[in-house]
Amino acid sequence: MRAHRAIAGLMACLVAGFMGSLASAAQAKWVYQDGPETGRHAAWVCADGAGAGKDGRLCFGLSCDAGQGIRFGLSAQGDAVLLARADLNVLIFVGARALAPLSFTTTGLGTFEAPLTAAHAGAIARLQAGSAMDLRYWETEDAPPLLWRLSLKGSRAALDALQGACPVPAPEAPSQVVERDPAARVLTDMRAACAALGGTVTVGEGYATAVDLAAPEVAASGARTVELADEQKDGLILRHERLICSAQDNLVCGPAGCLASVWKPGPTGYARVFLNAVQDIAMETPGALRLLLRGALCGSRRAGSCTQIWTLQDGRLAPE
Repeated sequence: MRAHRAIAGLMACLVAGFMGSLASAAQAKWVYQDGPETGRHAAWVCADGAGAGKDGRLCFGLSCDAGQGIRFGLSAQGDAVLLARADLNVLIFVGARALAPLSFTTTGLGTFEAPLTAAHAGAIARLQAGSAMDLRYWETEDAPPLLWRLSLKGSRAALDALQGACPVPAPEAPSQVVERDPAARVLTDMRAACAALGGTVTVGEGYATAVDLAAPEVAASGARTVELADEQKDGLILRHERLICSAQDNLVCGPAGCLASVWKPGPTGYARVFLNAVQDIAMETPGALRLLLRGALCGSRRAGSCTQIWTLQDGRLAPE
């Protein structure tokens, strides 16, 4: 049974009853609840709208079916705009730093789900450590985002219970993202995130770097071919932290490093083959990238720094 059914069922039925007893958004706290059917589990919090385009009630949480992957969920009650939406792009800030963007799709009238992907490593810990979160989404591209403030009180216990009920050793891989101009798209997203904090973005040196992702032919001597000129290279590294927000330093950085992405061109645009936090990333040889990493990608969350060589494997960048 899919996890989104837990969100749809729990957040439609349980929220209407149990969450209706919460006094207000400021007093709301996270709740963990087994669903009406064995094996369903969810942890969530709700906030009431206060005008300015925010109507009804918005609930955010995570849910799972036993043995299945944990997923993010949203439930809107009384908001005509959200009830009509088929998808929703969301930015969540815990403190001054943003989680990786969430792309929600509808699972029913006013209910949405988004996968917990590798890009969201550490997101649950961030939610557990904070005191409040800001959830932002855009009703139209030319309008400022709507902001919902949700409490994180009680999130540690609720999310610990959820993870105990549905242990997931690894988040599901994100679906491949394709963009015609990835550098422009990432810049647009960063400008939106920075503007939500009241700042502007400056493009720093080294933001976009051309790399050769195609493994070259190897001569009989075993030597690799000469590196290609930039205009002949078929890949792109984007160092997201080089997009500098005036309102917040290191907006996309954390203990593991700063967000970086790698893109490879295809018939319909550039496909993203890597997105994660790195200490550094550069081309090692044609067809191979050298990554300086810290934490989970080095074996555990508490691991120190390590250097790995990554290559394209089955359409994605992976360690050799």
